[in-house]
Amino acid sequence: MTTITAAAISQLKSTLPDDRIITPDTASYNTAVTTPWSQTCWTPAASYIYPSNTQELASALTIIIKTGCRFAIQTTGHNPNAGFSSADQTGVVLNLRRLRSMDIDPGSGSGSGSGLDGAIARVGAGCTWGEVYSWLEEKKLSAIGGRDQQVGLGGFLTGGGMGALPNLYGLGADGVKNFEVLLGDGRLVNANASENADLYRALKGGGSNFGIVTRFDLETHPLVNVQYTINLYNPEDYIEIIKATVAVQEAMETDPKLGLFTNFNQGFVAVGLIYGDTPTERPQAFKPFDELTSLISTVLPATNGTLMSLAQAMGHAQEPKKRAICTATTRVSQDLYEEVYKAWKKTSETLPAGCVLHYTIQPMGTAGAQVGKDRGENIMGLDRVAQCWWVCTCEWPNGSSEADDAAAQKAVDTMAENIQSLARGRGLLLDLLCMSFATGSQRVLRSYGAGNVKRMQDVAEKYDPEGVFQKLQNGGFLLRDNI
Repeated sequence: MTTITAAAISQLKSTLPDDRIITPDTASYNTAVTTPWSQTCWTPAASYIYPSNTQELASALTIIIKTGCRFAIQTTGHNPNAGFSSADQTGVVLNLRRLRSMDIDPGSGSGSGSGLDGAIARVGAGCTWGEVYSWLEEKKLSAIGGRDQQVGLGGFLTGGGMGALPNLYGLGADGVKNFEVLLGDGRLVNANASENADLYRALKGGGSNFGIVTRFDLETHPLVNVQYTINLYNPEDYIEIIKATVAVQEAMETDPKLGLFTNFNQGFVAVGLIYGDTPTERPQAFKPFDELTSLISTVLPATNGTLMSLAQAMGHAQEPKKRAICTATTRVSQDLYEEVYKAWKKTSETLPAGCVLHYTIQPMGTAGAQVGKDRGENIMGLDRVAQCWWVCTCEWPNGSSEADDAAAQKAVDTMAENIQSLARGRGLLLDLLCMSFATGSQRVLRSYGAGNVKRMQDVAEKYDPEGVFQKLQNGGFLLRDNI
């Protein structure tokens, strides 16, 4: 622990209630350290701070700035990049998990049986999507969020946020009507279409570069009903599986209710077929998958549910593992997808025993990109074309050697390079790198385009003139080193 960090902790202890501060000598310290989803982020910080309201958070941030202490912002710690929502003994972690207020602004209150058409859900940044979905379902409402109930709102929404039905509702960030933000100078401000509009746009995909979001005001919809199936197929049939995937992606261009993921894993291909409604007859667009002869099993038969039940079905396993991820964005192409599969097989062979590399085809259609533009635009610079947001994930056991750690990271780096190279050679590569799926070395902010980079720089200079979130923040996709 540095002298600066020790001074910050001393002042924090004299300012905040005892149960807000966890240090190595407290019983719950190990629980705080092991909160993140990936064990690569289990790096013991000097202290974990759990403010229970915005006033306590502001007091903590003031002390951190005054002492010059490094800090990280964490909700659930789902980002697997070490140092992004975690810290070591040179810094502290500001965990927002206790900021879990939930209330409804009823809006116009006309039209539906719930009397809450047009309602805005005001939810604290410490909430998980499971908590928000469950609370809203009691009111027969939905908000557009994560596909895993354990994911927190903060990283998902400020990183763009791909949900299960992006073509129908756009990204999660596009459904945010207002951000409540704690700035580096201690002010708590609102950012929306009419107030601090430049900050509002920048926060829709710009990450933690400008302040700490303490509350999200979300657009709601009458309860979204969803029909979904999850099947496992034999990967030896990869050509036909890819052909079916491309066929569904093409159908999405005329039916935005279609959703899909195709995950290539060791020994199986998991396919999620999702529809933003509950039709009595199976959508014709899914017929190419129904006709495959390589079905291993149906993990989840056709189910009528909601975004909440879908998030429960799609949630990541929580067993302790080290994890690394990477991403790329391309146009849709049967030929490209087949070459990516071959590259994945080759890369997987380089991994030591116990390391599993898998990847997912995540479709985004023209309609999904257009929604962001229609709602005042986000900062991500999406091309309005049918595309794939690839995510590659390597998982391996804790206690592995440094050589295994290096091999796993090299595998995801190689996958990103291979996808981009293969797509570039075919004229299919798109610039965007989705923040939620990127490895730490990927230049996410640069991928938004020069004009959007300039907008983000201007916003950071205006709302954080002292550079608090560039100089003291421990890590993240930050303007200081990501452009």
